[in-house]
Amino acid sequence: MLRNYLTIAWRNILKDKFYSLINILGLTIGVTCGLLLLLYVTDELSFDRYHEKRDRIYRIVSNITEPDKINHWRDTQAPLAKTLRQDYPFVENYVRFFPYGRVMFRRGEKRFYETDVYAADSTVFDVFHTFIEGDPKTALDRPGNVVLTQTTARKFFGNRPALGQSLQTNDTTFYKVAGVIEDVSKNSHFTFNALFALGPNERQADYWGNFYVVSYLLLPENFDTKILESKFPQLYEKHMASIFQRMGIKITYELQPLTKIHLHSKLDGEAGGDIGYVYTFAAVAFFMLLIASINYMNLSTARSAKRAKEVGLRKVMGSLRKALMAQFLTESVLMTVLALTASLIFVALLLPFFNTVSGKEIQFRELLQPQFLLIALAIVVFTGFISGSYPAFYLSSFEPATVLKGSFNAKGGSFFRKTLVVAQFSISLIMLICTWIVYQQLNYMRNKDLGYDREQVLTVDYQDGQPRDRYNALRTALLTNPNIRSVATASSPTSNIGGRVIFAVESNTGLKEMGFKPMGIDHDYLKTMGMKVVSGRDFSADIPADTTNGVLINQAAVKRMGWTEPLGKKVLLGGLPQAGQPSPPTAKVVGVVKDFHQQSLYSPIEPMIMVYRPNNGVVHIKIDAKNADKTVAFIGQKWRETYPDRLFEYRFLDQDFESAYRADELRGRVFTAFSTLTILIACLGLFGLATFTTEQRVKEIGVRKVLGASVSNVVFLLSKDFTKLVLFSFPIAIPVALVFDGPVVAAFSVQNRNWRRRFRDGLCAYPAHLLDNRYLSIPKSRRGESREVAAE
Repeated sequence: MLRNYLTIAWRNILKDKFYSLINILGLTIGVTCGLLLLLYVTDELSFDRYHEKRDRIYRIVSNITEPDKINHWRDTQAPLAKTLRQDYPFVENYVRFFPYGRVMFRRGEKRFYETDVYAADSTVFDVFHTFIEGDPKTALDRPGNVVLTQTTARKFFGNRPALGQSLQTNDTTFYKVAGVIEDVSKNSHFTFNALFALGPNERQADYWGNFYVVSYLLLPENFDTKILESKFPQLYEKHMASIFQRMGIKITYELQPLTKIHLHSKLDGEAGGDIGYVYTFAAVAFFMLLIASINYMNLSTARSAKRAKEVGLRKVMGSLRKALMAQFLTESVLMTVLALTASLIFVALLLPFFNTVSGKEIQFRELLQPQFLLIALAIVVFTGFISGSYPAFYLSSFEPATVLKGSFNAKGGSFFRKTLVVAQFSISLIMLICTWIVYQQLNYMRNKDLGYDREQVLTVDYQDGQPRDRYNALRTALLTNPNIRSVATASSPTSNIGGRVIFAVESNTGLKEMGFKPMGIDHDYLKTMGMKVVSGRDFSADIPADTTNGVLINQAAVKRMGWTEPLGKKVLLGGLPQAGQPSPPTAKVVGVVKDFHQQSLYSPIEPMIMVYRPNNGVVHIKIDAKNADKTVAFIGQKWRETYPDRLFEYRFLDQDFESAYRADELRGRVFTAFSTLTILIACLGLFGLATFTTEQRVKEIGVRKVLGASVSNVVFLLSKDFTKLVLFSFPIAIPVALVFDGPVVAAFSVQNRNWRRRFRDGLCAYPAHLLDNRYLSIPKSRRGESREVAAE
C-alpha cells in the first residue's frame, strides 16, 4: 500500500512540474533556514556542557547594594570561596581565578603576548578541564609553575614536549611549564590561555573589601543551593559588616549553575549570550517552516478543481476517505523529504558563509550527530503533516456525485486561503519590522555622541611593570611627527573604564564614603580625547600639586552628591581612616568634566573621580586620518627605540567601541538574513497562487479586453485582491512588532524611539509583493484577446 502511495505521489509531482517546483523550492528554503537556525540554537545551548561535572559547578556572583545603586558583579573577594569550603562541609571543592590580564611570554627569540592569563588554585583541575601533559594534582601546587593550553604551548615549543621547559615573562620571572591542557572550548563562558600557580600574594589574600577574583564551587549532586545561599547573611555579618556597614553598603551573593551562565547571566560589564535570542531564532525557524507549509496548503487547495474528478472516481471505486487522506499526506511528506535532501546539501554549502555571518565555528560533522538527524526527521514529520493536513482533509471531503456531475465549486476553501496569506505576510512583516528596530538602535548607538572623540585614537598598553619613566622621552619623540596631534596617558582605555573605589567625599552632613569609578589621567588626556571641562579647569603640568591636591569629577558625580557648587569640595583619596591608620591625602575638586560614556552604551554613565597621574598604564595617541599607515609605522619605530625589549601592539579606540556591539551585530545579521528569506518564501507562495488564479481567469481577461479594457485595467483587476490581503496584514503586524520594541530597546541605556521611521521601514515589504503580483499579471494582460477567448 505504501509503495502504491509513493508511486502515485511521484507521478503527481512530475505531472505538474511548475507547481511542484514552487512547492519544493519554498519547502527547501524553509527547511534550509530552519536547519541553520537550529544549528545556531543548539550551539548556544551547548555552552559549558562539555565539563564532566557541569551539573555540580556553580559560580558565585556578588550583589552590592549601595544607598543609591545596585551592582551585580561576577567578581568576589579572594577569601570567600576558601572560607565557604572551610566552614561548610557540603562544599566539596572550590577554585579561584586571579586576573593577570595580558602577559608577554618569551623563550629565546620567540615573544608573544597572551591574553586572558590568570593565577588559579591547584584544585582547578579537580573541577575543570582535561590534561594532555603533566600531573593535574601537582601542576599548580608550587609558586613558579605555569600550565599552558595546547595552542599556547605550540607557539613556543612546536611539536616538542613542553613539560619541564621554562618561559620568561616581561618582569624577568621564569616559570616552569608543569602541564599542558586541551584548549578551552570555544563554547565556554570563561576562557584562558595560561594559568600560573598562586604566588605568595594570592595565597595570603584575606581582605574582604576588594572584589577582583572569579570564584567557583563544586557542590554535591542535586544540591539545594538555597541552603548555602541562606548562610551568606551570616558571612556578611562576620567578615564584611565592619568594612561596608558604615557606608550603607550591603553585600549578598547568589550561585549561578555553570550551564546557565552564558545565556542567563546579566551581570555588569559581562558579555555573553542571551536566552531571548535563542527563543527568537527558534521561533523564526518555526515560522519559516510554517510559512513554507502554508504555501503548500494554498497551492494544493487552490488547485483542487484539477484533482476533484480523481477524488470522485476513487470514491466511486470504493476508496475510503482515510485512504485518500493517506495519499495526500504521502505526497506532502515526499515533497518534504525531497526538500530535506536538497536542504542538507545547501546547509553543507552555506555553512562557511553562515559561520562568517553569525560569528560561529560550527563544523559540518555536527550535521551528522544523532541528535541533529533526529531534529531533521522531526522537521520532515512536522512540515510534511502540517503542510499536508488541510489539503488532505479538504480534498478527501469532496462528494463523488457533485464532482462527477460537473457542479463542483472550487472556491470552497478561498476564505481559508485568504486567511493563510494574511497570516504569512503578518509573520513576515513582524520579523522585518523587528529587524529594523534592532538595526536602527545599533546604528543610533554607533552615531551617538559619547562625550569624547574616538576617531583616529590609537592606544598602547604598558605591560608587566614596563618602565614608564621613559614615557616623556617617547612622548617627545612621537610629537616630532606632524601627523600626531596629541599624546596622553590614562589608567584605562577610554572605551572600557571599569571598577569602583571608595572615596570619602564632602556632603551636607560631613565626609561621606561612597563608591566612584576611579581614573588616573595626565594633563594632556582631556585635550587628546576632545573632552570638555564645563566648570573650573583641567589638570596642569605647571601645578605639580594637582597630583595630591586636585581631582576632576564628571557631571554624574555632581548630580549624585547634590552639589550646586562643586568646585572646592573636599575628596579624601581613599576611605575614612580607621583607628590607628593615617589619613589619606585630601584633595579638592578643581574641575567638572562633561559626562562621557565610560563603557559601551549598554551601561549607564556612572559618577567618577579623576586623579592626576603623570605616567599611567595606557598611552592614547591622536593621529591624523591621512597617512595613517605611515604614522602607525612611525609610532611602532619610536616605541621599539624606547622599549627595545617589548613588543609593539596597538588598537584603535573606535574598534574597541565597535567590538562591544559585535555580538548583537552578528545576531542582527542572522535575523536580517532570515527575515528577508521569510519574505521571499511568502512571495514565492503568492507567486504560485496568483499564477494559478490568473490562469483560471484567462477567458475573463479575453472578454474584458474585447470590451476595451486596457493592460493597466487588467493588471489592477488581477492584483487588487492579493494587494488587499497584504495590506490587511499591516494593522496586524505593526502593533505586534511594536510590542517587541519595548524589551529590545530597554536593554540599552541610551534609547532611540523614532516611531515614524520604524513605521516607514515596515512598509518596504509592500513593493516586493506588488512587483511579484504585477510581474506575473502583465504577460497575461498583454496576450491577444482573440487568443484568450479562443483558448476557452
